[in-house]
Amino acid sequence: MKGKNYYEILGVSAKASTEEITAAKNALAKRFHPDANLKNGIDTTRQMQEILEAYHVLSDPERRAEYDRSRAGRRASVQTFDLREEDAAAESDGGFVVYWKCANDLYDILCESDQIFREHNRSPQLTRLSMQALRHVLTLREAQIPEHYWHPDIMNWLLFTWYKNRNITISYLLTLYDEYVKNSVSAMDRLKLRKKNYLFRHSLRRLIKY
Repeated sequence: MKGKNYYEILGVSAKASTEEITAAKNALAKRFHPDANLKNGIDTTRQMQEILEAYHVLSDPERRAEYDRSRAGRRASVQTFDLREEDAAAESDGGFVVYWKCANDLYDILCESDQIFREHNRSPQLTRLSMQALRHVLTLREAQIPEHYWHPDIMNWLLFTWYKNRNITISYLLTLYDEYVKNSVSAMDRLKLRKKNYLFRHSLRRLIKY
């Protein structure tokens, strides 16, 4: 229990009702259940355990009261999210914008986690960042966008190209990018991009495995 913010794990406020806590747990479980993700090569067992642990405590009035008392005096305001509001906001943008935002948010998360790792600080904050990162990873994988396209430099190009023709499919959009790199990007710039991509994917794997 020590150092974990169960409200943050479930993405609810400290004033959430039992019904809201249950709804948040169910929504997260659908997305993080290992059986739904192992086929894509992602092991979400640890994340699922965190979700169930948080639910086990917060859904029980006595355990929740004890947990709230343990947080007293060290509680800080935290940013929470509403899964339904977040999904609705993303869907309102439509098209490739949803995935572009996911990739850029993921990049920001990795930059933040990299700083924590550099400081050799195994902060509980890494658990939160790992959960947030995995949510974006699953969204991008569900869209069938391979990992090597997730770097913001690539996603910016893809978004700009998509804006020119919003009826284009993601698979064809990725094909256009591959042709662009092959025909218009110098060998030196391709090497630089590979290096950026390697560092990005290394940071991602380190955070997800944390």
